[in-house]
Amino acid sequence: MKRIHRHNESGQVLAEYSIMLVMTVMIALMLVLFTGLFMEYGWRIIELVAWEP
Repeated sequence: MKRIHRHNESGQVLAEYSIMLVMTVMIALMLVLFTGLFMEYGWRIIELVAWEP
């Protein structure tokens, strides 16, 4: 019975690791996208944020 319980824990660890890996990759892609946007349109974004009516 212990072997079955250990297998369930191993599956949970694998699922949690996979979820964390996907989240890390998504955050890294978003940072790369934002870096590219700021390098190309940085001054426009800063003007838009700093604009006061």
